[in-house]
Amino acid sequence: MSSSSAGAETVGRVSPFIGRLSTGAWSPETFRQHLEETHAPLVERVSADEVNVTFVDEPGADQAVTLSVVVGPSIGRNTIEEEFTPVPGTSFHVLTLRMRSDLRFGYVFTRSGPAGEVEQVPDPFNPPPRFSEYSEARFSGSSVAVLPDAVPLPWLERAETLPAPAMESGVLASEVLGNERRIWVSMPPGDHSDESALPFVIHLDGTPNHSAPSVRDALVHAGLIRPCAVVLVDSLGLQRYTELLCDPAFSRMLVGELLPWLHDRYPLSRDPGEVALAGESYGGLCAGWTALHHPTTFGNAILQSPSCGYHPDLTWGTGARELLRRTPVPTLIADFLAAERAPIRVFHDVGELEGSNTHSRWLDQVLTAKGYDTRYREFAGGHDYAWWRGLFADALLWCFPPHAQ
Repeated sequence: MSSSSAGAETVGRVSPFIGRLSTGAWSPETFRQHLEETHAPLVERVSADEVNVTFVDEPGADQAVTLSVVVGPSIGRNTIEEEFTPVPGTSFHVLTLRMRSDLRFGYVFTRSGPAGEVEQVPDPFNPPPRFSEYSEARFSGSSVAVLPDAVPLPWLERAETLPAPAMESGVLASEVLGNERRIWVSMPPGDHSDESALPFVIHLDGTPNHSAPSVRDALVHAGLIRPCAVVLVDSLGLQRYTELLCDPAFSRMLVGELLPWLHDRYPLSRDPGEVALAGESYGGLCAGWTALHHPTTFGNAILQSPSCGYHPDLTWGTGARELLRRTPVPTLIADFLAAERAPIRVFHDVGELEGSNTHSRWLDQVLTAKGYDTRYREFAGGHDYAWWRGLFADALLWCFPPHAQ
C-alpha cells in the first residue's frame, strides 16, 4: 500500500524535532526525554487542515522499520511502503508523513531483521492505551495517534481513568448452536433490587476487559444516561465468521436462550425499547440484522462500522471469470428494503476512510427513506477500535437518556 492510500504522503523535509537531534542541538537523551514528555508521534501543523506527523522508533541494529496503520483497503493493519530513516549518530529511526489533522487511528511498527524475522510492536514512545486488547488479533495492542483536530472522545478518556467495574461471568450452553460460550455481565453503579427492571445492552465480540462497562460508568456517574447493565458475549474463534453473518440460528440463540438466561439471573427490563444489541464490524452486521428480524426483543441496534456489504453469494473473480460475476444487493440492506418498517431505533457509525462506508451510506439512505428513528455519523478514520470504543458513549447517550424520549 502506498502512503497516499492511507490518507498520508511522505514529507521530504526534515521535521524540526529531528533537525535538532541530527545537528547535535539536542542530545539523544534530550530527544528521548522530549518524546517521553510530549508523547509520540511528533506533530507539526503545516496548514489549516494538515500536519506533519513524525514517528520515532529505536529498533536495534540491523532492523528495518515500517509503519502499519488501521486505515486502508485491508481490514486490520495496512503497511506504509516507505521505511523509517536512521538518524546518523543515534539509535533512532524516523518517518515523517503529511496527514489530515483530524485523524485518529491505531498503529504499530513492523520491525524486520536481517534473517527475515518480522515483529509488530506498539510505538515505544506511545504505549497502547487502556482497553487496547481485543478479540481480533489484527487490531489488538495498537498504539493510538490522535491528531490535533480529531473529534474528542471525552467519555472514553474518562472511562480510562476509572477503576475496573465489577464483572460477573457464566457459561451459556446453547442447544440451538450446539456449543457454549462465556458471558460477562456488568451491573451499573448503585444498588439495584430484584424488583428493578434495568435497561441493558448486549455487546457482541465481548471480552472481560471490554471498555463498554467503564464508558457506561462514566456516563452514569455524570447523570447523562439511565443506569444500565452491559452484557458481553464471547466469540468462539473462527465460528465468529459464521455466527455473525446474518445467521438465523445465532439470532435465535440470542432471543431464545441468552435472554431467558439473563432474566433468570438479573433484574433486567423486558421492554424491547430498553434493550440494545451492539456490535462492531461483523458484530454490527449481526446486531442490525437480528434487531430487524426480532424487533419485539431488541428495540435498539448499535451498528459500528457494520459489514453491511455482506451477501453469501457475493464472490470476486479475476480475468475472464469477472465477466460472470453478479453483485446482489447486500443481505442487511435487502432485508431492510423488503420489510415493513420495524419498531426499532438504529445508531450507526462508520469511518470516512474505510471501504464499507459506501454500503453504510446506502443503508442510512434506506433507513431514512423508510422513516426509521436513526442516528448516523461518519468519523475521520478507518475500521478502527480507536474510534468505536469512544463513539459507543454516543450510542448509549442516544439509547438510554435519563428520561425516555
